[in-house]
Amino acid sequence: MIPSTILKLIDELDALGKQRDDAWQVPRAEGELLYQIALATGAKRIVEVGTSYGFSGLFWGAAMRRTGGHLHTIDRETKKYESSKQTFAQAGLSDVITNHLGDARRILADLPAGIDLAFIDADKKGTRDYFDLIWPKLRIGGSILVDNATTHKSELSQYVQFVRSLKDAGSVEVAVGNGLEWTVRLA
Repeated sequence: MIPSTILKLIDELDALGKQRDDAWQVPRAEGELLYQIALATGAKRIVEVGTSYGFSGLFWGAAMRRTGGHLHTIDRETKKYESSKQTFAQAGLSDVITNHLGDARRILADLPAGIDLAFIDADKKGTRDYFDLIWPKLRIGGSILVDNATTHKSELSQYVQFVRSLKDAGSVEVAVGNGLEWTVRLA
């Protein structure tokens, strides 16, 4: 169960997301699924590329509170970095979430191995680059979730074709919210 203090902020960001033209956040049902995936997999180390205002980060953070894990979330826009950092502090999640500001490629390169779960929800052209930086650091049995698998199907088609051809992975589309391409590292 997500604590009421976090749910209140989820409600606020959900409403604001419908008013802002730059709040590229997941639909609430997808956020709830992300929370459940983190709990079901017992994720301790999550990496998120594309923080935006922190909507999905609230779901990840609530899960990290329960699993004893930590979220590293990355955004390149100062406004969103500052806003999400403040939101996470209000939610009491600052100790389980580290906000990173800057180029995700550089930040991902510096993160250590042992990632349980990664969520890529940023520029679609960079998806493969982010994947390539995360994959070697992802534990066997870990997952990479890419947002917008149904809403941006054509933009992600080459990526989807690539991950589904990997011999050491299983990948499937999950049609919840914007749609997720869920890739699990098998070996």
